[in-house]
Amino acid sequence: MPELGGVSGVSTAMKNIAVLFVTLTQIFNRPLLIQATSNSSEFTRTLNELTTDYDTRLRPAFGDKPLDVGITMHIDSLGPISEVDMSFRVDFAFRQYWKDERLTFNETWENITLSHEFLQKIWLPDTYFPDSLKAVKHNVMVPNILLRLSPDGHILYSARVTVVGMCPMDLTFFPMDEQICSLMIECYGYTTRDLVLSWEKSYGSPVEVSANINIAQFTIGPTILKEYSLAFSTGNFSHLEVQFALRRDILFFVIQCYIPATLIVILSWVSFFVNRNAVPARASLAITTVLTMITLIGTSNSSLPKVSDVKALDVYLGMCFLYVFGALVEFSAICYFNKPRYLPQPPPPPPLPIVNPLEALDRDSPVDMIVMTDLGNHMHRKPFLRKHTNGETPTSSCNSPLMPRPLEQGAGGRTKGHESTETLVSRLDKYSRLFFPVTFFILMVVYWVTYLRILHSSIYTKEQNQIQSS
Repeated sequence: MPELGGVSGVSTAMKNIAVLFVTLTQIFNRPLLIQATSNSSEFTRTLNELTTDYDTRLRPAFGDKPLDVGITMHIDSLGPISEVDMSFRVDFAFRQYWKDERLTFNETWENITLSHEFLQKIWLPDTYFPDSLKAVKHNVMVPNILLRLSPDGHILYSARVTVVGMCPMDLTFFPMDEQICSLMIECYGYTTRDLVLSWEKSYGSPVEVSANINIAQFTIGPTILKEYSLAFSTGNFSHLEVQFALRRDILFFVIQCYIPATLIVILSWVSFFVNRNAVPARASLAITTVLTMITLIGTSNSSLPKVSDVKALDVYLGMCFLYVFGALVEFSAICYFNKPRYLPQPPPPPPLPIVNPLEALDRDSPVDMIVMTDLGNHMHRKPFLRKHTNGETPTSSCNSPLMPRPLEQGAGGRTKGHESTETLVSRLDKYSRLFFPVTFFILMVVYWVTYLRILHSSIYTKEQNQIQSS
């Protein structure tokens, strides 16, 4: 019994110690909880006081100098870029900075980050994107908005926006072209007497492009920033513009268009080395290369807008098509000159009268007679020679001018016309083997030198050099 009493006393003492520890902890933490609750209540009371007499219909400093609104952007993604629609897509954080003296509060406090619901209680700039085809604010999972209020009344309003903007393109030098896609920012209702937009440079570069952006077929160059005002019938409005310089990567088109077109042209030259009498082989080769070039030209233009501009790719493919078509024309000329030729034959002579040989002997006529001999059941007609009384040499009806003349024979049993035709055909193939490759490679060198020189003197390079020098 004494042992049990001692154990119960120890447990009671431990319980009392635990209760005392909890009580002391609550006593020491109570001021912190009271202070946090007090701060929250004071902030709520301050915000309510700021918006009590606040008029959202009037801009800050109404009736005074124009309000300066600073703009910065952080580009999260750029692309895709469509040549068919002449548009581009950009996803960015759009930040606006301005000062509203009606929202100043106790300077001992730090900046306050507020919910997007507070936007309904304050004035906001009426900025928009005039050249946009589509603009969307992101609301997943909640509206992607940052609102920060400083004690001196400075406001930071940031929103994540996706804009599909217009990008007029000059495709004259496609695929060695460089495009400038612009995103414009403008005030819709406030003129320059009330509001002025400017690029905010207090926090570094006004437009930052993410290093992880990778656009198919394009390389991003330097961004170009502009500030100006536009005059309309309703007044002058502040205008900002950011230009993205984009250089197209030509490697894809070299592999998909330039190299196949060049190989097709070279393949068409094989027909110059095929025997001219192998007509099926040369015909199939020439026609196949022409049809392949037509297909390649149609495929290369399928992803481009239907414009009247003659593109650099069209110039090269057109040149290749002319050479392939020229090989087909050369084959047609070979077939024309290589066909057999004969001298024109006179019409057949009229049938000679059949007379009795004995009666023909009694006639004193120099004309040769035809003697009919009976060979079985068939009649055979042969010339009958007789000695003329005037001592002339007997003639045969085979020498009559009514019989066709044989072709004049040349050396080796060939006719003279056939020999000249063979010479012409051989020379035509021989000259084609030299003319087509030499002229094609000369034109190809001229093509690349001309367009690469234009490429180095483009807008992209000028702007990049200007930025580096500044």
